[in-house]
Amino acid sequence: MLVHNVYFKFTEASTEADIQSCADDARNILGKIETVKALYIGSPADTEVRPVSVRDFDLNLTVLFESLEDHKVYQVHPLHDDFIANNKANWGSVSVYDAD
Repeated sequence: MLVHNVYFKFTEASTEADIQSCADDARNILGKIETVKALYIGSPADTEVRPVSVRDFDLNLTVLFESLEDHKVYQVHPLHDDFIANNKANWGSVSVYDAD
């Protein structure tokens, strides 16, 4: 199993509607890629702030794959390219954490 975590920071000019649109696109576009086993979308939780807490992101995407090969298919899939093209203008930065 491979867990693909993506943390998006949006530009200052981005609106809540832009963030919601990106979340909707993740669900409706990336969720259609055949190698995606599960897909979760979230925003920073309102948990107690601790010294180890990181909340400097606007949107989180967690995608589960059964294998590294499935992740490779996802990375070059045309729907993945569509998701990026539709949303990248609103991203200030993107961080990716992959774990197996």
